[in-house]
Amino acid sequence: MIKFIPATALAVGLVALTVTGAAAQELPSPVDNDVNKITISCYRGWIRTIAWDRPNAVFVNDLVQLGYTYERAHAIGMRVCRDEYGLGESNFGYQRDTLLSILRTSPPS
Repeated sequence: MIKFIPATALAVGLVALTVTGAAAQELPSPVDNDVNKITISCYRGWIRTIAWDRPNAVFVNDLVQLGYTYERAHAIGMRVCRDEYGLGESNFGYQRDTLLSILRTSPPS
């Protein structure tokens, strides 16, 4: 049991570090006016598949605030959230890299 506690603390620390960075899984953040911050927040269904995955409102709103139309922001959110390679705790960076690639190739107009 004692070995489990440090491992749990490490896992919680890594998740907290990731959430404060760019990726937040099922944890919507408060609305803010910082256009330089995009919170990647995806709804995940109860089963580990992309069947119900979709962007949470905070993710779409951050993209709209950046300058995308609502429709384009939602499409970007769907692309990032429904990518099966982004599933799982070990792939938080994949979602961030996917979003950065999309922002580079098709910036807001």
